Amino acid sequence: MARIALGLRPNAPLNPWAYANHLNVIVLELAKLGLPDKAMRQLTAVDGESWSAMTIQNDDRFAIVINSSHALTRQRSNLMHELAHVELRHVPARVEVSDTGLLLLSDFSDEQEQEADWLGAAILLPRDGLAQLRASRTPATEIATYYGVSESLCGWRLRMTGVDVQMRRAYPR
Repeated sequence: MARIALGLRPNAPLNPWAYANHLNVIVLELAKLGLPDKAMRQLTAVDGESWSAMTIQNDDRFAIVINSSHALTRQRSNLMHELAHVELRHVPARVEVSDTGLLLLSDFSDEQEQEADWLGAAILLPRDGLAQLRASRTPATEIATYYGVSESLCGWRLRMTGVDVQMRRAYPR
């Protein structure tokens, strides 16, 4: 449905930022939030691996902040994961708010996190596209580059969809 909504071919690469725009979700650049230098260093250098992205909701409006210190392939995956939460209408299991009303942390249930992982990856890496590329003996590294994702995510999706098993059976060496 995401590709149809964006006017793309069924197996074409999908730009998560374009999809966010289609969903009326604002993607905020961390560097443009006007945070103090000390906070930016903390979020991107000191604790850069402790967070990937976060979704902020105000009534029916959503905004997503992505950790800009991560590789673009990871940013794409992180954004798609957060958009999956929006699409699936997930409600955080826990939300912590500061005394001033600033949202500090929200947690989704493990089940919701898994659903967002699966949907985000499925949108970025459509099974039919993976099968088509693997049938033509395209290496996973090239598939990852084509779809703009990490080799790790591509390998996970190839395993979880059963595409590699299907290709080994269809095209034994």
